[in-house]
Amino acid sequence: MQIRMRFSRIFASAALLLSLALSALAQTNNSTPIPAQPSDDKSSSSAAPSESAGNLSKLTLNASATLTVEQVSQPEVIFLYSFPLPPGSQSFLGLKGEVSLTSPEAVFNESLDTVATNTSGACPVNGTTYPNYTAVYQAYPNLVPLQGFILKNPEKGVSKVDIDYAMPVGLPISDCMVIMLDWEGNSKVTMRSHLIMSYTTSPITQGVVLPTNQEFVFGTYIGPGSTANDSLSFALETKITQPGNIYAFVGDLSASTFGVPAPPGKWTATNDIYLVPGRCPKDIHVNGGGWTPKGGHYYADIPHDAKHLFSAPESGYQVSYGQSFVYQPTNVKVEKGDCLLTLFGLHAPKGGIDSENQVHALFLPNQ
Repeated sequence: MQIRMRFSRIFASAALLLSLALSALAQTNNSTPIPAQPSDDKSSSSAAPSESAGNLSKLTLNASATLTVEQVSQPEVIFLYSFPLPPGSQSFLGLKGEVSLTSPEAVFNESLDTVATNTSGACPVNGTTYPNYTAVYQAYPNLVPLQGFILKNPEKGVSKVDIDYAMPVGLPISDCMVIMLDWEGNSKVTMRSHLIMSYTTSPITQGVVLPTNQEFVFGTYIGPGSTANDSLSFALETKITQPGNIYAFVGDLSASTFGVPAPPGKWTATNDIYLVPGRCPKDIHVNGGGWTPKGGHYYADIPHDAKHLFSAPESGYQVSYGQSFVYQPTNVKVEKGDCLLTLFGLHAPKGGIDSENQVHALFLPNQ
């Protein structure tokens, strides 16, 4: 089996997400802030704003795609579906429902289901397919991803994640919503999105999501971002470019055995996020995408003054997968120059694990 890593796609979309979201935020900074409430947490400048808003609306985001025999022979297939929004600007507040991946065979497959907004231009025709994200963003340069959910499955049957969250601040959306169902794998799967989106047409405080997501492979070396040594770890750095508050971590995680020998017993993939004040660690060397191409003992390099913000281990036994939805409210003040450090590790006797984190940090810059 050829393992097809999505590092370039992940960070291309993450960088696009951050730059476009900050641009959209700057253009909508005349929205009405929700008054801050007093807080006893000295690490935070204010309590999280309330998501309560008038004109709360719902939009059903249902989409389904089953690969053809011809498509299964391709390295990657991305299906697009669109859902029109009312005229004007709105704010995305959350999702409820599930995403699923169904395989007729016990072979490794994965899908990344992304909720996005196409802020201007023609919206995608339902069921249109693309071979990669470069082609997607060439066709839709104003497409802004809001949140992705990763599903992995080495077994026959259904892999799914239940989703339910409402954010304390909104994300800017307009024109239409888009669901992207992205497949890589080895069988004729069916991917489904059954989601209901909450949004408001009222002016409210709008934030952005910071990319703290990546994928790494343990148990075999297939290029940068992988290692045959399961005792090593990987790291991702997200630099804070302006002061503000982090109000939640949202997304999901999935870790799975794949097409190399699986661990012979129990395994646990670790996922941790730390806040490092004032800088990113000098002993952790990342590439231009902000992640470590080589495995190392990066947990030992965590600075003593780092604050542990998030932990979500995923466990399995031999050939299996572990995955879970994440919505963790928080209220952490950050300053320009601070660094979010995301660490990926594995506790296993030996064997191959594909570990992916699609968790993002909900960030509100100071108004």
